[in-house]
Amino acid sequence: MIFKENFSTQKGTIVCIHGNSSSLNVFNSLLNADIEHRVIAVDLPGHNNAATTELPTENLYDFYKSELIQFINALEDSIILIGNSLGGHLAVEIAPSINQLKGLVIMGTPPVKSPINFEEAFIPMEALNTFLQENPSGTAIKEAANVAVYNKTNAEAIVKDFNSCNPKIRALIAADIMGNKLSDEYTIFKTLPIKKYILKGMQDPTVNPNYLAQLQQECKTTCEIVEINQCGHYPSLEQPELFVQIIQNIAKTNF
Repeated sequence: MIFKENFSTQKGTIVCIHGNSSSLNVFNSLLNADIEHRVIAVDLPGHNNAATTELPTENLYDFYKSELIQFINALEDSIILIGNSLGGHLAVEIAPSINQLKGLVIMGTPPVKSPINFEEAFIPMEALNTFLQENPSGTAIKEAANVAVYNKTNAEAIVKDFNSCNPKIRALIAADIMGNKLSDEYTIFKTLPIKKYILKGMQDPTVNPNYLAQLQQECKTTCEIVEINQCGHYPSLEQPELFVQIIQNIAKTNF
């Protein structure tokens, strides 16, 4: 698996997983920060011009989970997982299989139930269906990027990552979603015996905030929602300084 990291002698590793048609570049703010712990951001196979020779023809979701579990457990260190959008769904699903997991951070991610409860967990947004289309038009890509972020100057980075992704990835992800290949993430998240954090972009157009509030209530004291204003679907990209500060505090608390 292709990845990028900072270097630290301090124990504890923060592993970052990007979303669909995105890349590890959305975590550059954390990779470049003066932080005490090791930070690793991965490129999921098929993203960011990464080699795609080993991509499956189906069950991409299970493939990603297997690759991530093997990679992360080989680090042999205490782990905090961070996942954005698709990366958040993957982080929730692999969490029970990660050795020495100390914390979980998700953003742009409502942990879904099984079968997938789209209408409950998400806000309907036609433009964002582009992220599940194999070959959308350039106009559709730009429109989706502009909808996804609060400050439109960040849309260019979203478009660049989108265009560097193998388009077959989107078709495979859509097939897994429509085939109900996702686990009961809601129950997994709720029952994980670790500290969990939901970073909520206040202007995220995709995630139902009432759904997140209900999940937090059921988690009782193990889940905290951190609201980030002037922020859409990509907190690490849209509010980089605040994002780094939040993650530093989480690391200090849980490592």
